Amino acid sequence: MSFRAQFNGKCAAQCGERIHEGDEIEKDDDGKYRHVKCVPKSSKFDMRPTDVVCPDCFCIRPCRCLD
Repeated sequence: MSFRAQFNGKCAAQCGERIHEGDEIEKDDDGKYRHVKCVPKSSKFDMRPTDVVCPDCFCIRPCRCLD
């Protein structure tokens, strides 16, 4: 969840820009703040924590092996 920065600071993503009051930021898993534009975006090839890989065909389930 993003929010507007209330204070100036340093971006944890090391983008080279400082966080200024009013910038749109997010808190990462380490508790550090970074610009929303610096947060890595997941692609359609990234696995989600709920994905299960089939041991037979190595596809994400549901797959044809379950038929």
